[in-house]
Amino acid sequence: MIRGSAEVGIHVGKTIAGKYRLDARVGAGGMGEVYRGEHLALHMPVAVKVLHPHRAAESDVVRRFYREARASAQLNHPHVVRVLDFGNEGESLPYLVMEWLEGETLQSYVEQFEQMMPLGEVRDVMLQIFSAFEAAHARGIIHRDVKPDNMFVTHEGGRRTLRILDFGLAHVEVTREEDTGPTLTKPDALAGTPEYMSPEQCYSLSVGPESDIYSLGCVLTTLLQGKPPFSGRRTVDAIAGHLYMPPPSLVRPLNAEAPPQLLERLRLDMLAKSPEKRPRTVIELRERFLAAFDTNSLAMALVTRKGDEPLGSRISRMPNWEQMAATQDINALPDFHGETIMHWCTGSKPGVDESCSTGLAVQGILLAEVRSVQEILDKKLRLLLLDVDTDIDSAVRLLGEIRLKAPAVKTIVCATGLVPQKMTRLVSSGAADAMGSPASSDLLGKKIGRVLRRGR
Repeated sequence: MIRGSAEVGIHVGKTIAGKYRLDARVGAGGMGEVYRGEHLALHMPVAVKVLHPHRAAESDVVRRFYREARASAQLNHPHVVRVLDFGNEGESLPYLVMEWLEGETLQSYVEQFEQMMPLGEVRDVMLQIFSAFEAAHARGIIHRDVKPDNMFVTHEGGRRTLRILDFGLAHVEVTREEDTGPTLTKPDALAGTPEYMSPEQCYSLSVGPESDIYSLGCVLTTLLQGKPPFSGRRTVDAIAGHLYMPPPSLVRPLNAEAPPQLLERLRLDMLAKSPEKRPRTVIELRERFLAAFDTNSLAMALVTRKGDEPLGSRISRMPNWEQMAATQDINALPDFHGETIMHWCTGSKPGVDESCSTGLAVQGILLAEVRSVQEILDKKLRLLLLDVDTDIDSAVRLLGEIRLKAPAVKTIVCATGLVPQKMTRLVSSGAADAMGSPASSDLLGKKIGRVLRRGR
């Protein structure tokens, strides 16, 4: 398999088990390296994965490495990379031999599209992924590191074929004869890739098939908008998003195909915070996925339980804060805990970034994006955060329009270069408060609390 450009590795030229010659290093990670090799007897290219020397001295790491081999070898499946051999060269170089794949990771494949991946292609790719995970879960294998970088796209016989890679973090149900050591899935160990981890992974809890289904929801989001639902400059931003924030609405170019409504509903169900609220099996997941693309299923399935409320609105997706509060010290929560406020960004540089949004979510404040005064009227919420960068003139104009059409809505303005004269101008135009950009979640949370309390 090709995982990157060829580089010089310390094992280049070495022959393992007397039959696999390592020709070039094509990838490396924290656990080991991957080489392009050749089966000397069959003159066939192979991929050989070896552990780093310092990792090979750790017994748990070696056991996990062999567990990856067993997990992959159990899955003789067209959408899982095939394991051909494994062993320990000289008792100091554990190795894993796999079929050689020509192609690229799904992440690289997604990044090649100028717009978004066509929906028909999203459908084809996800169905292949579902097929692999149905087989894995049927054998008690939970992948735990589901992400586009661990999926490989080949073009075999002119057809795009996807393979699942890297079962190194997999949880595998094994017999005592297969593995006599202690469990490798430790309750206090954080394992996975933050942007694609389920909430229970973020909490370091035991995981089941629903955890992989959540991660598959993150993969589906990446295929539909080019990035996962939660990310950030820091690992903690992505983790906090998985734990506290509702899944954001999809962000797609204006001229891109609109995903079917049932597909968006399924995506949100896959990203439910609670495992029992997600599809319980990949079989159920695939059935709902296929139905989402079936126009005959639309009329019956889109009946909502909330009258005319639009499907997928942020308000309808809000966490059950009352239930969450039952497990917390209610006296420690602010009296606006669970509040949803509107966020309208008109400037070229947002003052409220993902890190700030995550910080607000931890305080129990969720942002609902709006782009017009009409949306403000439709949302029927009591506070608006107007994010204007340096355009004070536009802020003043919008404040006047909001005061005229939605007088009950309080507005906080976030602006760059907020000197006292500009602050006075904004407040006199109707702003309840103003603050400098970029916004701090702590300071903004306090301002929101003060404005909401004054409005009672």
